[in-house]
Amino acid sequence: MLGQVQAMGLATSLGPLVPASAAFRAGVARPSPAPDFENFVQGEEEPSTVAIHALPVATFGFSGVGRLIALLTEALTDFSSREDLGALGAETGLYVALPDPEERGFTTGKDAFQEDPETPRERVDALGARVVQAAFKVLSVDWKGQAPRFFHGGNAAFALALMAAGEALRGRQLRSALICAVDTLASPATLRLLHDGGRLKTHDNPTGITPGETAVAMLLTAPRRGSTGEQKERPVFLRAVSLGKDARKPEGDSPTDARPLAQCILSALGPQEASTRPPVLLTDHDGQHHRAHEWGMLQLQLADRDPRLGTCPAWMPAVSFGHTGAASGGLGAAMAYRALQRGYAPGPSLLVLSSSDTGERTAIHLSSEAGGTSSQRVP
Repeated sequence: MLGQVQAMGLATSLGPLVPASAAFRAGVARPSPAPDFENFVQGEEEPSTVAIHALPVATFGFSGVGRLIALLTEALTDFSSREDLGALGAETGLYVALPDPEERGFTTGKDAFQEDPETPRERVDALGARVVQAAFKVLSVDWKGQAPRFFHGGNAAFALALMAAGEALRGRQLRSALICAVDTLASPATLRLLHDGGRLKTHDNPTGITPGETAVAMLLTAPRRGSTGEQKERPVFLRAVSLGKDARKPEGDSPTDARPLAQCILSALGPQEASTRPPVLLTDHDGQHHRAHEWGMLQLQLADRDPRLGTCPAWMPAVSFGHTGAASGGLGAAMAYRALQRGYAPGPSLLVLSSSDTGERTAIHLSSEAGGTSSQRVP
């Protein structure tokens, strides 16, 4: 086990953590037309709108770096309603998952004419420094913890950050870790990029993605004994984070057989007793062809390894929140956290799955039961 989830904060199109979780459980979605973006379909006289899942107020009028700052500020505000952000001390690490700004169509500079660094690592570090510093400044918080570390890797970014934080906690390098993730695909420049690449869901492309945006903040600590504060809420533990790699191209001639993702699930889940209920799988499936193919193949792989795993319930946050990129793993973890904390999860284990277009595959095991499973990389 890597630690206990002590608190979370969230910013989504359906509100902060508590109402967003309730809305997701009820199957609610609130898409809206994208402002300042029109889709022209051949043969039609008038342009059509494109649906997005955007925050109702906080991000209106913002784009690029400013939009990410607004998102992270909202998530940290929600987090601060449960934990004192300013009280986190020098033995708290800060881990932040972000998108590569080049993949979102904007720069990290203060103006559009300032060139970004050449490598994704440098671009994400530059972006992260601006976003984190500005968000804390807006909140008037003097961060006393360790210098932030930034992570990228598409949909797997949050899991990569979470694994690094968990390993630091397990090695007693830290007492606690604040893991954040933020991403938006709702900026006008990003929408244009998605449209030009044929990835946007439109009237003439029904299998594209519906863009969303979200930010999440999770406080991870060493497991606490005894009372966890509110009697009605159960403790939630991070049992494992498993990382893998799929060498096949997402939309290539040889699409994935889902073996790497299936192996991540088995590794994160660990040995299971015959009486244990199958885990809930929270997937980042978003309607794209190659993700649908992987999801179908995953069912075959799991059923072949253990018939019980072929009956796992599936939750798909993208239905309610849209595609949320580098923050999708954090969004799934937030939904899992509330389900376990409030006791409406159908079993003690939930697995948050992420598949990046660059090949990374991850599984995050959250549970209401403490256990000995640890993080690992799988072949």
